[in-house]
Amino acid sequence: MLKAVGAIDRELRAGERKFVTAPPDTAQARLERGFAEARAAVKPKWFEAAQIELFSAPNDPKRIYRIVTAFGEYCLYYPDKASISANASAGSGHASFGQPRMSSCPRRF
Repeated sequence: MLKAVGAIDRELRAGERKFVTAPPDTAQARLERGFAEARAAVKPKWFEAAQIELFSAPNDPKRIYRIVTAFGEYCLYYPDKASISANASAGSGHASFGQPRMSSCPRRF
């Protein structure tokens, strides 16, 4: 009995073989992408918050963050937390995890 029900089910679904596809690119999605790209291309105004983005590769242990403000842009360089040389300075006697250096941003390649 169960085999017969399964056979009927497969027969009915044979015409409905659909593969998983990406959703179609709608006008609303294109509009939202356009607004997001336009917003990213303009510096924030003096009364708006700074824009912060990860500048380095996502899996890079040395993080570089790019900060864009109304008055300019700069990068914060965070050291690798696993690096012994970056974590212990000879005279201090304690670990210095996550103390960033501030400098101009490198060029993207």
